[in-house]
This record gives sequence, structure tokens and C-alpha cells, in this order.
Amino acid sequence: MKKLLFLLISMLVMIPTIASAHTEITSSNPAANQVVKEDLKEIVITYEGKIESLSTMKLVKDGQEKPLVSVTPKDNQLVGTLSTPLENGSYTIQWNIAGEDGHTLKGEIPFTVQKEVKLDQKTETKVPVKKEETKKENVKQVQTNKQAADSSTNMKTIITVAIVVILVIGLFLLFRRKR
Repeated sequence: MKKLLFLLISMLVMIPTIASAHTEITSSNPAANQVVKEDLKEIVITYEGKIESLSTMKLVKDGQEKPLVSVTPKDNQLVGTLSTPLENGSYTIQWNIAGEDGHTLKGEIPFTVQKEVKLDQKTETKVPVKKEETKKENVKQVQTNKQAADSSTNMKTIITVAIVVILVIGLFLLFRRKR
């Protein structure tokens, strides 16, 4: 009886730790909502833990996928090599990884390219920044990313609460039989 009680308490302590062990992003280049002013050669996303070879990413502009020469998972990084310099505009990196724990995660990283545009070889002008539009897009992406993070946190909380409820019911039934 004591062994069963010890096993149930051990599970109660360990399961929430296991449920929160998913791989999260630690950094990316370009970063979320970054304004890129130079040519990019590659896109790099770094995660907390090792990622599996099935991990992928896509680069999307105005709903259309932009080709990447290669997408390579390397330990805890996902590296996408660009074939040509990116044009000015808003982009989204759509990533999908398989963590070492076997769980798949996906997300998006929005960024903007605003390089100087050369009208002719003698004069250079900067493209005017539409601050209001960029702010609205950034706020929308931040809200989307926040909702995704909140959803992940909510799921972890639900799993933890469900495990606690199951253990409490199990302990109740166990002690009920004892009497």
C-alpha cells in the first residue's frame, strides 16, 4: 500500500516537469519584428534543446512562399539558406520542428526588409517607412505570438490540473478501500 502511495506521489511531482520540457526558441536572425536593412544570406533559428532532422521552415511574403536553397537542422539550430537577396517588404518565417522529446512545435517569426533603393548610380534614396502600417503589423504579430504562447501555457496548466485531479481521485479511492 505504501509503495502505491509513493508511486502516485512521485508521478505527481514528475509529470508537470515532463510536460513543460518542450523546446522553445532562444533567438533568431532575423529576430521577431526586426527591420532588416542589409542583405541576408541565411535565416537562423536557435532553440533551447536539440531538434530532429524532420524540422522545417518556410519564408512567406504576401501569402506566397519564397524559395530557400536549403533548410538544415544542426543540433539546436534550424538554418535556411537564401538563394537571392530579399526585396523590401514584410516577411514571415513559418517554422515547424520536432523536439528531442518527440513533440512537434510550430510558430511564426515576422520581420521586415527595408534596404536602401538605388535610383541610379549617382543618387541613393531611402524608401519612406510607413510607420503606422508597420506598427499595426507588428502589434498584430506580437498579439498572434502572445496568443500562441498563452495557448501553450494554458495547455500545460490543463494537463497539470488533470493529472492532479486524477491523482486525488486515485488516492481517494485507495484510502476508501482501506476503511
